[in-house]
Amino acid sequence: MKTAVAFIVFSRPETTQRVFERIRKAKPPRLYLIADGPKDRDQFSICKEVRRIVEEGIDWKCELHKIYSDKNLGCAKRAQTGLDSVFELEDQAIILEDDTLPDHSFFQFCEELLIKFKSEESVFHISGMNLFPQIFTNENSYCFTSIINMWGWATWARAWKHYDLRMRDWEKETKRNEFLNKWCLTKSLKKGMGKMFDLHCNNDDPWTWDYQWFYACWRNNGLGVLSSKNIVSNIGIGPAATHTVTDIPIELLPEKLGSQIFPLRHPDGIKRDFSIEKKYKKLDQTPKLRLLKNFLKGKLFHFKQVNQVISNAKTNRIENIISNK
Repeated sequence: MKTAVAFIVFSRPETTQRVFERIRKAKPPRLYLIADGPKDRDQFSICKEVRRIVEEGIDWKCELHKIYSDKNLGCAKRAQTGLDSVFELEDQAIILEDDTLPDHSFFQFCEELLIKFKSEESVFHISGMNLFPQIFTNENSYCFTSIINMWGWATWARAWKHYDLRMRDWEKETKRNEFLNKWCLTKSLKKGMGKMFDLHCNNDDPWTWDYQWFYACWRNNGLGVLSSKNIVSNIGIGPAATHTVTDIPIELLPEKLGSQIFPLRHPDGIKRDFSIEKKYKKLDQTPKLRLLKNFLKGKLFHFKQVNQVISNAKTNRIENIISNK
């Protein structure tokens, strides 16, 4: 492996350790550790522990670049400033976060395509995560779409230079409806993306950084590579997550971590695959019944926690009565 890896971490040692083990097996020659500072004094030790996992865990020939912040910049600004630093030194990079668990084949998949499309200005992004691999009915290893998945990905400095956390060009966009119609194949997606773009345009305190990347890709007619297999899953969804917060921890999303098969099978030419994209977006719209089930599961989990607290309180009270007799 010759490509650098950027690893974005914060305060979750357990997931950081699991993702780092996959990086360690891939043995990248250069590793950029992008770490935000603690939000308060209570987080100081855990942030230090997360950094130590990587610093002391490197047991192969590797150049470690520590991109650390002493103060808390927040998720969006930390990712943006960190990746800016990476692409000042690198022409291309593979990007993982502390909750994105890659299959071993993810690194080779990214590296081969980073090399293959290095000079292709129409390709901006390589995705490792695919929520719906079943939609691929041919033998191609990937296709090109407007889908820009951020759980395990890769890109080039030539593409990242267009990234603007404040999305200032959206304010100047005179044909917003036409722009969104081009890139959003469903009404709900068009409505949702429009709202997110409005929200993050000239936002002094952005809470996320992915919508700005979607916009950078689309505004420059940049397509994303979508893997035919799901080769990255999220292991950080649950109560401790930053954005993907749920009452019930989800061990793996997508549930199955697959592997790419080599040599890769390439599609004919670089063109947007509307057929795949339509199938993906259709499956991506969560049915109301599933939303209801997820809501009820969350309430049930909360109810069980409350009952456990009550039960523990009763037990402690009985024990106190017995000990005082």
